[in-house]
Amino acid sequence: MISTTWLFLNPIQPKEKYIAEIKEGDYVVIKGYIQEMYVKRDKYRHVINISRIVINDGTGNLDIVAFGKTREELLNYILSYYPMIKEGDYVEVKGKISVYNGKYEIILNDIEDFKLIEKRNFERDIYLSSTPTNIYASKYGKKYHTSKNCPYGKRLKEENIIYFYSEDDAKVLGYEKCKWCEEHGE
Repeated sequence: MISTTWLFLNPIQPKEKYIAEIKEGDYVVIKGYIQEMYVKRDKYRHVINISRIVINDGTGNLDIVAFGKTREELLNYILSYYPMIKEGDYVEVKGKISVYNGKYEIILNDIEDFKLIEKRNFERDIYLSSTPTNIYASKYGKKYHTSKNCPYGKRLKEENIIYFYSEDDAKVLGYEKCKWCEEHGE
């Protein structure tokens, strides 16, 4: 029988595996690319919570989840990089494999078990302006305006208006410039 002292001095080490090789109960180290991040954003697009990260190593997907203090630490870790850690970045995660809703997952118990290995996605983070600018749109539409005189922009309800820092930001978020604003050069 193995003593508690021996286990303390010789802790079980995780095994590096591919996702296709894992099974429930394995204690593993997985390296892979972030495929998807499930985040909550505030009205200015700042990430304020994270519920799940899906990583892929080329052999399958693995969900990464965290709760309580570890979730807060994970969010802070992700936001500590500029641009923040996001889809396409290469990460390493360590933990015990469990199954939830038919999917393999690791529940992070310690922020030390998640780390960025290589930053690969350098797309800048885009936020909305908290103060009015000359570049605005309806949060429900797909056209942005650059003129206060635009008859279409004037129709927008104030509570539905969002403001951009630049036209490039609006375009990256999927908005097109209003034809009236384009033609009138404002």
